[in-house]
Amino acid sequence: MRLLPVWALRPGMEVARKVKYGTGAPLLNAGVKLQMDYIQQLKRMDIKAIYVHDTLIPDIVIEDVIIEETRERAVTLVRKSLMGLKNNGQFDGASLLVLKKELSGVLDDIISQLLDNNNLTVNLSDIRFTDDYTFTHSVNVGILAMMTAISCGYNKTVLKHIGLGAFLHDLGKVIVPLSILNKHGRLSEKEMEEIKKHPVYGVKLLKSRHLFDSAPMSIILNHHERINGTGYPEGLKEKEIDLYSKVCAITDVYDALVSDRPYRPGFKPHRAIEIMEMECEGFDNRFLQSFLHHIPAYPIGTIVGLSNGYVGTVVSNYYGDSKRPTVRLLCTRDSFSPVTSEEIDLTERLNVVVDYVYQDGEIPEDLFLGRTKG
Repeated sequence: MRLLPVWALRPGMEVARKVKYGTGAPLLNAGVKLQMDYIQQLKRMDIKAIYVHDTLIPDIVIEDVIIEETRERAVTLVRKSLMGLKNNGQFDGASLLVLKKELSGVLDDIISQLLDNNNLTVNLSDIRFTDDYTFTHSVNVGILAMMTAISCGYNKTVLKHIGLGAFLHDLGKVIVPLSILNKHGRLSEKEMEEIKKHPVYGVKLLKSRHLFDSAPMSIILNHHERINGTGYPEGLKEKEIDLYSKVCAITDVYDALVSDRPYRPGFKPHRAIEIMEMECEGFDNRFLQSFLHHIPAYPIGTIVGLSNGYVGTVVSNYYGDSKRPTVRLLCTRDSFSPVTSEEIDLTERLNVVVDYVYQDGEIPEDLFLGRTKG
């Protein structure tokens, strides 16, 4: 299974994961053979990429860290939360109480699934749906933050506080004009100042209802604070920032980096990791390292160049070793000549490293047609 951009799709390819847009029924179910009109419709709806079955790794199934239906339910509830403002910017108290209970229920399910997963590595190249960035981003931030907290040994109560705060961390953006949120060019100084108000807006929207504990409220207010004092809205440092916000600050930045935004395409995971490591002085190092243990630099299906002169596709990753996957050899780097399939575990072959990530179109697709393991 491989994530392909829509422009690279061809009739006859088989959909590997259902394609959704918004809250409606799936556009395409897994197993559907693509037709030209299906591909054209995906382009018209500005869907960037979908998962298709891949002749390079036909035997490999890529799993999400939680059940797909649970993720969809969480996104639906976050959408309901952020779009449920009434009465001049205030939530209706009764409906908010019901919504809080629903969020609590889906968080219980997510926590149970994360705790039951023995290998919490995010091997999907893209763990978001194709639209509604704010809603899917909030769910991703929550799941990644709870994964990080689990590896740090925190209990279920802390996990739930982190998840709830992360789900609602961008609540204040419902007040920021869409013309600013969706602007394609560089923001003006005035527009940036407006964006920086969204943590305060979010707290104000919930504070009068007295329904949320201090921990989730702190995440909403402080998820853009940095331990070196360079964050906002208050420029807090080190111990002035609660642990919940320190965790969510990291997962918020990572998911934003790998997401397509109006002003730039998303970064590949290996590049996002490099950026975060370069900016590490703003993050709590304990939480940053725990988070990075879960995030493979090269998700399954990534085609990579190896320092030993071969090209291969990543077939597995390991918790705690994000840059040393197992790679199935495909061909030589110099001439793309096919080679007999062999898998190299880079955690054992320390003299070999990944030194290049191939983009779609860089390797001839027909070179591998019909190829199977062995």
